Amino acid sequence: MLNPFSSCLLNIMTRVIVDSCSASLPAANFALQRCRARAPSSVARLRTPAAGWGMTLRRTLVAPAHSASEPEHRHPHLESRYAVELPHYEPRDNSDIPEVFGNVHSTESFSAVDGPGVRFLVFVQGCAMRCLFCSNPDTWNLKGGTRTSSKELAQEIRRVRNYLRPRGGITISGGEALLQPHFVATMFQETHAMGLNTCVDTTGQGTKHGNWDVVLPHTDLVLFCIKHMDPLKYEALTGMKQRGALKFADELAARKIPFYLRYVYIPGYTDAPKDIDKLIAWAKKQPTFQGIELLPYHVLGRNKWEVMQIPYPLDGVSTPSHEAVRNVIKAFNDADISVICAN
Repeated sequence: MLNPFSSCLLNIMTRVIVDSCSASLPAANFALQRCRARAPSSVARLRTPAAGWGMTLRRTLVAPAHSASEPEHRHPHLESRYAVELPHYEPRDNSDIPEVFGNVHSTESFSAVDGPGVRFLVFVQGCAMRCLFCSNPDTWNLKGGTRTSSKELAQEIRRVRNYLRPRGGITISGGEALLQPHFVATMFQETHAMGLNTCVDTTGQGTKHGNWDVVLPHTDLVLFCIKHMDPLKYEALTGMKQRGALKFADELAARKIPFYLRYVYIPGYTDAPKDIDKLIAWAKKQPTFQGIELLPYHVLGRNKWEVMQIPYPLDGVSTPSHEAVRNVIKAFNDADISVICAN
């Protein structure tokens, strides 16, 4: 039996060992941190959208106050994975691939939450949407970021490619990746030449001939962020028409490219049962649809709005409760739709 001093010492040593192990896995820890839907540090006055919001095209940047009070909630655990199997490529010489320059916001060498396996994640600049819940408003400007050579970026990926095998590859996000089509297409060709697969995280912006025909021939998987199934609510949330996103989905079907739907679950905005039912009905009609990636609303990007001195549109909107998230997951599962979620 341990005496009190020995017990205390053992507890301290255990914590040191655990902390040391955590420090040796920064990629895994960072991936989980990115998935956590952190609640505000202080209890904020809750806000919900006005009754009938989205019934007109007027966008209300700050929702009216709500008198109810609810506790903060967290969704700390990543619970599922991407089950889709992507093509395998044999490494080849890349000397025939041209050098193209793009504007890059940032990169992550090891992401576990942006497609199958471990992935090299690239955030590019530029987005035409102005989503009320945007986590990266600093990527809106197409001319921002760092001017980056496709050859130099490919070399960075090449240094870590052994860690990305066998299921991983590159995922390009943003901003909106499709707004830099030639840079993205070239990076995907470089990635295939390394024997890795490709994935684009997109809202489907651009046009068929100017953007989709350039990128999609080199794309193995799409993470398609559908903001809302109601066209007026879609426009109220994003500032853009919905029809472009639906045409993009048709393009994925025509090309037989598998995709997951990313859906941000926001209390009072995207959580109405009838809207979830519409999403389910639409998704089940898509021939290459693989599942839903449910993203409970969080405020991780709010500080960026403050730094840019832009009023945060959803100030006071709460993180959805565990029960609400479980219920919507059950609705998807009952419709035979698989769900990836940080719950």
